[in-house]
Amino acid sequence: MPKNGSSSLLFVTMFPQAIMSMVVLTPPVVADQVTRAVNLPVEAAGFYTTLNYIFIALGTLCSGVLIPLIGPLRLSFVCIFAGGFALILFGFASLPAIVTAVAFMGLCYGPLTPSSTQAIASQGPIANLTLFMSVRQTSVPIGGVLAGLVVPPLVLWFHLPAAMLMIGVVVTLVGLVAGFALNVVRAEVPPPRPLGRLGLLAPLRYLLQDDDLLRLSFGSMIYGAMQLTVSSLLVVFLMTSLGRNLVVAGLFLGINQAGAIIGRIGWGFLADRLAALRAVLAGVGVGMSVMCMLAGMLWPSAPDWLVGMVVFVLGATTSGWNGVFLTCLIQAVPVDRAGFAASGSLLFSYFGIVLGPPLFGILALFTSFSTAFFAFSVLALAGAFLCRPTRPPATIA
Repeated sequence: MPKNGSSSLLFVTMFPQAIMSMVVLTPPVVADQVTRAVNLPVEAAGFYTTLNYIFIALGTLCSGVLIPLIGPLRLSFVCIFAGGFALILFGFASLPAIVTAVAFMGLCYGPLTPSSTQAIASQGPIANLTLFMSVRQTSVPIGGVLAGLVVPPLVLWFHLPAAMLMIGVVVTLVGLVAGFALNVVRAEVPPPRPLGRLGLLAPLRYLLQDDDLLRLSFGSMIYGAMQLTVSSLLVVFLMTSLGRNLVVAGLFLGINQAGAIIGRIGWGFLADRLAALRAVLAGVGVGMSVMCMLAGMLWPSAPDWLVGMVVFVLGATTSGWNGVFLTCLIQAVPVDRAGFAASGSLLFSYFGIVLGPPLFGILALFTSFSTAFFAFSVLALAGAFLCRPTRPPATIA
C-alpha cells in the first residue's frame, strides 16, 4: 500500500466503520416503527442483535478470503456500497425484507475490522500505533451517534420507507464516490495470499496453531461479553435497581458512552507510553472487575455524582479495550497475516457479545442485578488473566 501518511490511513479506516456502524445501529433506533409495521411485539427487536451478529461473524470469516483478493481498503468501501442497499431493503418493512436486510448488514459489517487491521499493518511502522488503533476504534461509537442524530428526525419527517431510501442512497453513493476518489484506496496493492488451504474456517485453524493467540482470543470473548452487557443493560439496571427515570438513565448512558470514547483513546496512549500492551490490556480487565463490583454495590439513594463516576469508568474499561487488543494482534503475527488473525480472533469477541447479555439477564432475573455484576466481576478477572503478557511481542518490519 502506498505510503500516504498516517492521517489519510486513519480516515480511510475510520470512515467505513463509522458509516456501517450507523447502518447496523439503525434497526434498533427504528424498532418501534418496524415491529408495528410487521405486526410483531416490540420485544421481538431483541432478536436483532443475535441475528445481526451471526452474520457479522460470517462476514468476518469471509474477510480472510476476500482481503487478499480485493484489498482491505477496497473491501471496506465495497461494504459501504452494499450496506446502503441493505438499508433501502430494510425500509420495505416486510418480514422477509427485514431479515434479508439485517443479514446483509451483518455480512457487510463483519469484514471492516479485519480489513482495517490488515491495511494498518501493511502500512509499515506507525508512531504510537496503539493510540492510532484506539482512535480508529472510536468510529464505532461515532456511528452510534450518527444513528441517533440522523435517523429519528428523518423517520419522523418522511416516514420509514422514504427515510431508509434516502439514507441508503446516500450511503451507497458515498461508498462509490469515496472508493473511486481516494487515491489511497484506488492504488492499494492487496496483501500476499496466505499460504495453505483457505476457506471460511482457515482463520480459526490459524489461531489453533498458536496458544498465545488462542488465549488472547478467549480473553477478547470475555471482554466482548462485558462490553455489550453493560451498554445494552445499563439503562434497565439504572431504572429497575436504582430507581432512576428514563431521562436520567439515558443521560447516564451518554456518560457511559463518553467514557467508552475517552477510554479507547486513553488506554491506547498509556499502552504506547509504557510500551506494555498486554499488561495494559490485562489491567483494563482488572478495571472492569473493580467497576462491576462497585456497580453491584450501588444503592437507590446513591448520589448521582457517584453513579455517574461508576458508569463513566465502567464505559472506559468495558468498551475501551478494542484498540489495544487489535494492536496486540498486529504485533503477534507477520504483517501479511494481520487481517487473517483478526478474522479468527474477532469470532471469539462476537461469540462473547452474543452470549454476554442473555447470561447477565438470566442471573439478574433469578438473583439480582448486584449478584449478576459480582459474577461478571469474577468473569472480567478471568479475561484479564487470559490477556496477561506471556511472551515478548514481535516487531513490525
